[in-house]
Amino acid sequence: MSMQMPWYARTVFVAGRPLVLVAALAMSVPGEIQMAQAAGWHGWVAWLMPVCISAYAAAAAVIAEVRRRMALPGRLTATIGAGAALGLALSAQVVAHLIEQSYMHTSAVLVALVSAVPPLVVAHMLHMAATPAGEMTASAQIRQLEELVAAMAGEMADAFEREGNALVSKAHCVKNSYEELAADIERLVAQADAMADEFAGDLAAAKQVEPKPRRQGSARKAIPVKVVKEAVAAMQAEGKKVTGLTLAERLGCSERSGYRYLGEISIA
Repeated sequence: MSMQMPWYARTVFVAGRPLVLVAALAMSVPGEIQMAQAAGWHGWVAWLMPVCISAYAAAAAVIAEVRRRMALPGRLTATIGAGAALGLALSAQVVAHLIEQSYMHTSAVLVALVSAVPPLVVAHMLHMAATPAGEMTASAQIRQLEELVAAMAGEMADAFEREGNALVSKAHCVKNSYEELAADIERLVAQADAMADEFAGDLAAAKQVEPKPRRQGSARKAIPVKVVKEAVAAMQAEGKKVTGLTLAERLGCSERSGYRYLGEISIA
């Protein structure tokens, strides 16, 4: 997540760094020139000392950081050189100002150390320039590419396997839900059939007790119990279901009479 800064903060952040760098280098120049003059350089040659100290320190710091980030060879020597350059620039400023304020005077040791700066800078810069950049050959690049492709293929296979397992698990869940739903439907159908049978029985019982109007004319003669029993026995022998309705059809009487005759032989 990027941090949004106000415009003035962005201005200081973008323009402040190079401005500070230029100002620091400019303030370092007089002391380094004075050190060069104290060591015996004069004229325009003394003006090259800031390049050998401050500019060299900046270049060595950048090279060291680039080699560290890119994991290139020569990181250790570049870091050591950047530290030495920083210490040299700091020492040059301190010594130059001490001499300027008459706290110390030049000496043979100081002249020798300052005179050794250009050769040391040249040696270290040539060393960093000669250090190989770590370029890979074609075979190394192909091998690295193959390793990358293999790693990506492994990750894709793992991802496909995870997704496949998830899909199989979801399919099992759907199947189990369908089976449970089918079982519930079968149970509801069975309950509906039972309720329908019970309703039909209740309806039949209601029809049995429902009074029917008497027919006009002479009443029919009652059928003997013996005849009723014979008819029931015949129906049972034929494998027919014996109910009030079927018995009435068999005897040729009304349904009500059929139930009544069936009740009479059952009681008897």
